[in-house]
Amino acid sequence: MRKSQRVDKTDLKILTALQAAGRISNLDLAAKVGLSASPCHARHRQMEKQKIIRGYRADIDLDKVADHVEILSFVTLHKHGRAQQGAFEQLIEETPEAIACYQISGNFDYIVHFVCRSVGDYVKLHNALIEQDPNIASVTTNVIMSETKKFTGYPLKELIEPVESGS
Repeated sequence: MRKSQRVDKTDLKILTALQAAGRISNLDLAAKVGLSASPCHARHRQMEKQKIIRGYRADIDLDKVADHVEILSFVTLHKHGRAQQGAFEQLIEETPEAIACYQISGNFDYIVHFVCRSVGDYVKLHNALIEQDPNIASVTTNVIMSETKKFTGYPLKELIEPVESGS
């Protein structure tokens, strides 16, 4: 488990509001969390500086801009040394179609989320990855049929017990 940085109730309100609307103006954000603009801006920037806020992205409806297929691949490696894991992770990092990768416990070593134009394009990518990393022992592929719950942000209120304001 990673060591978390403590946030107070006001920081939690700021983070929650930014997850819902990342382009909210500082004035609107300040009003929403009950601060004046200057202290709100300072807190916001401090959380960016501390890398609590890692960045901002557009939530793109990919169905409206490209034909595609999303795939979850469960990957097992032959050897599990740091060098072998690092080589696999670097290969995935350099693969634009790999949009997320998680090292996991259990029957598999990794789950990789891919987005490709078609299943055929995924098959070509799959074969190329296996050729590039002979340490890949097996890949179990699952096509995502539909998204039944969209990621809308982390459940901050449920995960964080804020420290008292003013810390």
